[in-house]
Amino acid sequence: MIKKLLSLVPAVSLAVAMLASHPVAAAANAATVVGTINGGGTAFMTGGVAAGMKGISSFGIHATLYSDGTASGHLDCVDQMGDSLPGNIFGAVTNWSRNADGTINLQATGKFVAIPGGHPGPVTFTLTITRPGGPGVGGWTLSVGDTTFCVELLVSGQIVERLN
Repeated sequence: MIKKLLSLVPAVSLAVAMLASHPVAAAANAATVVGTINGGGTAFMTGGVAAGMKGISSFGIHATLYSDGTASGHLDCVDQMGDSLPGNIFGAVTNWSRNADGTINLQATGKFVAIPGGHPGPVTFTLTITRPGGPGVGGWTLSVGDTTFCVELLVSGQIVERLN
């Protein structure tokens, strides 16, 4: 009987060591999901640097927002041929913040490709969800630095914002 108990000592010791080193404190401080923003469709440029260009953009948004201000996901906006700023701007969502008016900023790092024939160039940009919703209601802006290039109003699709 004692021999059987002694044979269990290494296994019990290993289990105790593993449990003792478990990062409980780190898990308690880990960022938690506080919201998501998802959407896609087409939008009409109504303002910003592109105001009056009557361009249509196709867009896709997926962002998971965390309690520490970080975010994950992807943004993509393609300004279609026919406006004077055609191109594709896309990137990984890295951070988020809420403005005093309740709108949400999604910061992204990615690329801009001018259409036609542009080579991808690095860019950091901010997409602000001005209002979730469907056609005629949902909207967003796209800024690089302090310059807002696009103020967009949805023509099709939707933007869904779920916040905890």
